[in-house]
Amino acid sequence: MFNAYPLNAVPLNGLGSSGIVTQIIEPGSSFSWSPRLLLDGDDVTDQLLGAIVIDRSESGDAVASFQLWLGTAPVSIGSYSGRSVVIDIILHGEPEVVSRRFTGQLVQPEFDVVSRVLSCEANTRLAENVEAMSIAAIDTLVGGLWSPDVFEDVAGRSRWDYAQERLSTRTASLNADRYGVPRITPWHIDAVHYEFAPGSTVHESVDVGLATLSDAVNVYELELDYRYTRYRQRRQSYTWRHPGTGGNMSLAGFNAWRADSTELPDVDMITEAVNSAGWYLSSSTWYRLYGDLPDLPQPWYNKNTDLLLGADFSASIRWSQRAVEKYTVRLEVADSVAAVGEVIERGRVVLDTDTENDRLWDESTGDLVAAVTDAPIDQLQRRDPERLAAAFDCAVSAGVATLCAAQRANVVTWQVPLAHALAVDFGHRLRLRDQGADVTGMVVMLTEEMDTQTGTALLTIGIAPSLGAATAIGDIPVLPDPPEFEDQPGPVMPGSLPTQIGLRIDSPPYDEELPGFAGNYSIGNGDPADRYPRRFAIDTPEILEQWRNEIEAAVAVTYSIAPPADTLEL
Repeated sequence: MFNAYPLNAVPLNGLGSSGIVTQIIEPGSSFSWSPRLLLDGDDVTDQLLGAIVIDRSESGDAVASFQLWLGTAPVSIGSYSGRSVVIDIILHGEPEVVSRRFTGQLVQPEFDVVSRVLSCEANTRLAENVEAMSIAAIDTLVGGLWSPDVFEDVAGRSRWDYAQERLSTRTASLNADRYGVPRITPWHIDAVHYEFAPGSTVHESVDVGLATLSDAVNVYELELDYRYTRYRQRRQSYTWRHPGTGGNMSLAGFNAWRADSTELPDVDMITEAVNSAGWYLSSSTWYRLYGDLPDLPQPWYNKNTDLLLGADFSASIRWSQRAVEKYTVRLEVADSVAAVGEVIERGRVVLDTDTENDRLWDESTGDLVAAVTDAPIDQLQRRDPERLAAAFDCAVSAGVATLCAAQRANVVTWQVPLAHALAVDFGHRLRLRDQGADVTGMVVMLTEEMDTQTGTALLTIGIAPSLGAATAIGDIPVLPDPPEFEDQPGPVMPGSLPTQIGLRIDSPPYDEELPGFAGNYSIGNGDPADRYPRRFAIDTPEILEQWRNEIEAAVAVTYSIAPPADTLEL
């Protein structure tokens, strides 16, 4: 006894220490104990036969197995399934200490009608308890990261699967405490809770389970493709001046045209020419034919002011282009790679932001770009950097957890008297210094056996040493800058539009391929059969296939991961 408690039953120097101070477990004295078993609150300890075995794992349920003799009286066997199970160990002394070892429910009882023995198995029903939780409660309990681009949408799916997805991004495990309450326990802490000194363990109980090389993953390669739409626009500027004005859009130019007048285009003709080319009119300055000018020496009267002596206008076109940013992320445990070579695991994530807005953009009009350019413009991108970052962080965190898990795949086990290590639990880091072993690691398995026939109560402890690098400093994986897309240079076309006027003897032959305005002199001396059609046309620059087809850009990064380092010397 120490301070009124059995030796090693609680931390030395009292309870509830705010800091972690390593407690040394020395060889202890014998102790008197008894179990207590409650079914739905009823004490059935006197019906126990043989041993109670409680298997607890760092991940998942705790499972308790025991047998009960039900006597010769009739019993309702079907009523046992689902009953609550509470198992305590009682250490007799001054004072008496009661330690809770298990809380759960019967899930698979089997009854032997001849021997009248009920073989019972109970567990903590961890999955069922989590399944009954809300999404918000799981988020609070498990923490971690989650992205709909890495995992499936949570709607209508198992809450347990959702919890496991979040857990996969953490270096931690989900289990139930001795009262059956779900909890998260870390895979590593810096401090050592308990140190087992020489002579404190059961003789020849130390054992080592070594991981296979294929389990020792030391490289995780993640391929992340981010597919989205580039909303693109190209704008081409045009200038047209009637040659009869001498390029002067003032009254003097009008008078020059009037002296030898011709047909003129109008606003609708230019607008239609742009639309016919598959583009849209994005800006315009019209130099309209003057309206009534009765004060001129030769008065001028005109009601059609949509006729034009010149125009400066821009045509634009919009299209959507699928873009793929390809990220290749390599996470590696450099020391392990150097020691055993690469053992690779791979993951892949694809983000796709295809939406109905793509079609709406292609069909939309309006000029959002002030500068005129011969290159295509990424007017609006459907790129969502926050969504990409969330998916990256989630997937990379899962990769880091995979590497850290692989570096703690070796398990060292030993046995101690249960009463000497009642407080040992998951989330504790232990050190074993006995039977030629010097090992540190986090608790990953606990098996308690309380045998009422032999009177022995033993605890088998398993710890997982993390084979990290004590001196290595790991990188912090961060989303790299996005790769840049490279567009091929496009054709450059002049914006000045020509004019061809017919119905004169010296008029050249009509060229239907020539853009710009075609019309006729008001007073001609040529053959009326050679009259030009009155029309306006434009040529538009080609939109290259490379600007329209799906485009890719890639970036590759490597990060060094340094899992925690434990001692494993035997």
